[in-house]
Parts: sequence; structure tokens; C-alpha cells
Amino acid sequence: MTARKIARPHRWLLLIPFLWQVGCIPLVNDVAWRPFSLPFPMVWQMAGIIVTSIVIATVFAIDRKNPEFAQDDAA
Repeated sequence: MTARKIARPHRWLLLIPFLWQVGCIPLVNDVAWRPFSLPFPMVWQMAGIIVTSIVIATVFAIDRKNPEFAQDDAA
């Protein structure tokens, strides 16, 4: 029996948190705005936690809605 590779293009969404945290820090580091009396990079990191949670929940929901993805992962 041959294993069939299933395409999971929705998993590319998991790059969003990485790009949020690593790719945009040079742009965010020089912002002088202080929301809630906190440095902007700290607020950016806290917002990144929320964005990451939403992205992971979205990928999980897509995987759960399509049981063929789970069957391939178990093999």
C-alpha cells in the first residue's frame, strides 16, 4: 500500500506568527507611540500572542473539519 500525500495549503498560515514576531520587529522597534503607557514593541508582542492563538485555532478548525488530514497524520 502506498502512502498518498495530502496537500495542506492552510498550514502556510502558521508562518504568520513567525513573520509577525521576527520579520516585523525591525519596523516596530523604532515606534515611539506608547499605548497604555507601555513601550510599543511590548504591545506588539502581546498582540502577537492573540494573533498566534487565532491562527493556530483556525488551522486546528480546518484540520478538524477535514478528517482526511487526521488520517494521514496518524500513519
